[in-house]
Amino acid sequence: MKCRKGQVAVYLALALLAVVMLTLMNVGVFLAVSAKNKTMNAGDAAALAVAKMQGEILNNIGSDNILHLKAALAGDREKCAEIEMRQLRSAFLDPLEGIRIGSEQAAANGIEIDDGMGEILAEHVRDVRLYYLTNPRLYPEPWEGAWEEYAQRLEVAIAGGVRAGPDNAYFMNAARDHFLINKEFYEAILGRNWCWFKFNAPGLISSYSSFRDWAPLPIDDDETRKKKCVNCEIYSLHLTVRTGSALDLLGTNLVMRLTGATIEEIAASDLLNDMGQRWFFYDETMWRRWWEIDPSGPWQFPVFGKVHPQYDVRGAAAICRVSREIPALVSDSPRTGVWAAAAKPFGSLKTEDEEEDVVTAEKGFVLPAFTTARLVPLDAVGGKDLSTADHDWMVHVTKHIPLYALNGPNSLSDCIYCQALNKWEKNSFRTDGRIWLKYNSEDCVRPLPGGPDSGGTRHGH
Repeated sequence: MKCRKGQVAVYLALALLAVVMLTLMNVGVFLAVSAKNKTMNAGDAAALAVAKMQGEILNNIGSDNILHLKAALAGDREKCAEIEMRQLRSAFLDPLEGIRIGSEQAAANGIEIDDGMGEILAEHVRDVRLYYLTNPRLYPEPWEGAWEEYAQRLEVAIAGGVRAGPDNAYFMNAARDHFLINKEFYEAILGRNWCWFKFNAPGLISSYSSFRDWAPLPIDDDETRKKKCVNCEIYSLHLTVRTGSALDLLGTNLVMRLTGATIEEIAASDLLNDMGQRWFFYDETMWRRWWEIDPSGPWQFPVFGKVHPQYDVRGAAAICRVSREIPALVSDSPRTGVWAAAAKPFGSLKTEDEEEDVVTAEKGFVLPAFTTARLVPLDAVGGKDLSTADHDWMVHVTKHIPLYALNGPNSLSDCIYCQALNKWEKNSFRTDGRIWLKYNSEDCVRPLPGGPDSGGTRHGH
């Protein structure tokens, strides 16, 4: 009997252990899923709040465009200059407030301060003072003292810690459009995704021999950089300033509708014909309609069916990146969950025929038209591949790549992207790719919509 009682006790202990393990696993799964959901909510809330801010700034600049027209109509040159300066400051400085706004939303959803994101932006403050301020030809100021004000505003924005990083910042001292600064290139190497090379870099595996084959890292030309100096690098509104006569730029009919003036009053206004007046317009290279996006091109974002006028524009948008520790399951160690969300401001204009149209409908002239902010797919947003809130990636782009381009793979560190480049440099690796594509390239298909497990939906939320 004692033996039997001992056996029962063993079975009960095993059963109890199984129940405990199952309970722990269920709790672990619940905590992990809950943490992931909270991370997604934080990223979405941050992006929406910043996009709403962008809409408010655009509305203010649009209202000032109308006030500028009325001041010009009245011949008030001093008022016109005051409005121009207010618009310049608003487009150049105000979007920086989005760093604080996004971080507040992330904090409300339990996201802790991310020291890596803060380090990226703190280092950029140093770059502004070290390079931008000392190179006025390369980085012309929109007004005297603008870069120092910019650095100070950025310092204030990050002083409380960064919880939601701006992931589509257009830093003016950054290189663009090169495989070495394309994160997907590294992901394809690490995942041995030969089909990516077929669709995005045909011939590169066959033609490449050493790091000396890379083209120089491109930077913006002087004229492009000058245009960008109108906009804030972070959460850019993608506006442009046109200098000239309002009547030439807008036409008499539009000026009449916006000011309520008669044609005789407009004809009598010297300032409306002044070629030195500055006006804010949407940058037509960024503020494009959805149907103009080629689904076979680099955006790869097809649009099906009818798009409502108020949503039929790309333009300014915010991508916010947040991260938090995901609790461990029974035997796994904790991991970092990352979520990137995109949102943009939307609105519409009433045309002369009282029909609803896109915000750029009035010859691209900025007008107060924005009424809401919505989440949008990452693939639909400019700058989605910049990953400027990813600390490891930014360190690689700013510190490791320049050394690699100069000295080759021997100068690389042990970061994950450096490991990918070391792998790429091996001829045996590229040979594997050539052989695979030779026999299997017909099986390659473009990837279906869907984002990586680490978060951030590419084609939709």
